[in-house]
Amino acid sequence: MKNRCAAALVLALSLFVVPVLTAQDKSASGEKPATTATTTTTPTTVPATTSTASEQKAPGEKAAADKEPVRVEVGTYVNQILALDLKGNQFTADFYIWFRWKGDAKVFDTFDLANGRITSRTGIVKKDLDGGVHYASARILATITKFWDLRRYPLDDHQLTIEIEDNENEDNLLVYVPDKLNSSASPTVEVPGWRVAGTSVSVTSHKYATNYGDTSVPTGNASSYSRFVSAVDIKRPGHVGRFFKVFFTLFIATIISWLAFWVRAKETGPRISLCVGSLFAAAAATFAINNMLPDTNSTTMSDRLVVVSLSCIFIATLQTIVAINLSYAGKENAQRLLDRVCAWLFPLLYIVLLLTYVI
Repeated sequence: MKNRCAAALVLALSLFVVPVLTAQDKSASGEKPATTATTTTTPTTVPATTSTASEQKAPGEKAAADKEPVRVEVGTYVNQILALDLKGNQFTADFYIWFRWKGDAKVFDTFDLANGRITSRTGIVKKDLDGGVHYASARILATITKFWDLRRYPLDDHQLTIEIEDNENEDNLLVYVPDKLNSSASPTVEVPGWRVAGTSVSVTSHKYATNYGDTSVPTGNASSYSRFVSAVDIKRPGHVGRFFKVFFTLFIATIISWLAFWVRAKETGPRISLCVGSLFAAAAATFAINNMLPDTNSTTMSDRLVVVSLSCIFIATLQTIVAINLSYAGKENAQRLLDRVCAWLFPLLYIVLLLTYVI
């Protein structure tokens, strides 16, 4: 009986254990990992597809990078400089401008004045030339900003520039080429107070180190544009004559203050009046000169001359007071000697300062 029970128990265990072991053997044989392998291979196909897409895009990007910018020939003909305002830091120019180029670029529609404001465009001409060349021209009236270098005023020479720039295409897409052969200025161009010494045209590259607030572009991003520059050089004619014309009142006021040295010390009223009158005349001349010029941080030639002249007049006034006191003290010999020395010393010192410090 016991043997039968044991046999039945072994049979029951074999019926239960064998299926479980069979399932474990199948799992160990790799049937389930095979499914997992299939799953893990799926993402590996995505980079392969991306790589293929990038390989298809790369030739287009390379072609765009290798593409040459549109070359645009630019020239100008200056008709007239209508107004030159030193105090307002600007001048007005009347000039023709033209463009020649190949391709589909809208060159005439996108150009602008980089250093001023165009007030009118007239006489616009657009046509096609031989060889697939496009041509466009116009007559421009513009107010142009110019910060004058007045350190040598009134012997100052300047260069008036007209700066043209494309306001849409950077220099990797469009570059200007100066038309030196045809660019010039009218022989009737006149600038009061100056003579026209020559003209020139050139092209530079101007960088803007900003992203213009566009956060999709990195901060500090720089863009570069081709800039055409048409220049008119103006120079002062007759430097010596110009110098004395501007400062004549100041010179006369200074010389009058020295006349006090030739007046007797006892004539206190006339001596003091000469010095004080000279001081007021020099102050008025200084006001007139400064009224013609803009504010500037640099020391100009006129500033140095004003300082020297006013200083001489002030020292002459002090000398007059000393001479009067010597006369009242009974030291007339010392007073006469002082007047004689100053009568020759002051002009000599003034000329030396003009040649070494002012000019």
